[in-house]
Formats: sequence, structure tokens, C-alpha cells
Amino acid sequence: DLDGLGDQDEGAEVVLQIRRDLSGHWRHWIDGRVVIGPNGNLALIGYGYRFGTQTDGTGSEIGIVAVFHDSDQANSDFGVDARQSAASSLSPTDLDSGYRSIGINYTYRYNVNEHWQLFGEALYEHYGDEIADSPVSRNDYEAELGVGVIYVF
Repeated sequence: DLDGLGDQDEGAEVVLQIRRDLSGHWRHWIDGRVVIGPNGNLALIGYGYRFGTQTDGTGSEIGIVAVFHDSDQANSDFGVDARQSAASSLSPTDLDSGYRSIGINYTYRYNVNEHWQLFGEALYEHYGDEIADSPVSRNDYEAELGVGVIYVF
């Protein structure tokens, strides 16, 4: 039970991403991302593969990513400070910077017309031992499904 941990502060994040094409046609790529926010920072490095022959950004792709975080982000997401421990009866947990997880994601984009795309994603993230052992983490993984609409300028 996570009662007693309190509310997390909301805040905007800045995401910087670099992708490098490995195939000449964006069928294979590596990418790096840095996520900077008020609760800490994440860094991701990954490899991706696009299925099919289209070159317009639509279709299916799969990616594998390793995720690293600083201690502020780790403790914001999975740590338990002394106040939270007293209120929740969870053990105090102070996490270090470093490896967070490895993940795999599948995305699909479909052009509805010149400016609109439909987007779907499935994601599985397997946590490293320190995160999996946190009393805040209910499992040693996270799974997500998402759908959305994208406007292309």
C-alpha cells in the first residue's frame, strides 16, 4: 500500500533527443535522450528498427533502450524519505544514481491525412535490482499501452 507517501510535485520536463541513422534509409538507428526536470534527470540510449519500406514516418517500429537516472529522479520515483516512512510504514529507501532499467517498445503511426497521424505504443520496462527492491515498486517491471493523435506541421 502506498498510502502516506504524499503527492509528488508536478513540473515540466525538457527532452533532448539525437538520432543517428545506421542504414541510410532510417531502417536501423541509435538514439540518445536526456530528460531534464524539476524532480531529476534521465538519460536513455537505444537502438531501433523500422519495419516496411515507407519513408514518411508511418508504419511500425521496435526499439530497445537502456535507462539511467540521477539520484534525485530515482528517489522522486522510487525512494521513501523519513517523513514518508513514518506516514506509510514503508522502510526508508535512499537510491543512488545509475542504471534504472532496460525496455522494449513497439510503435505504430498511421497518416489520416497530410497533417494528422494516429499513434499507438506498447512498452515494457524491466527494472534493475535497486528499483525492483524499492518498497514503492510493486513489480520488477512497468508495462504501458498508449494511443494518441499527432499534428504534423
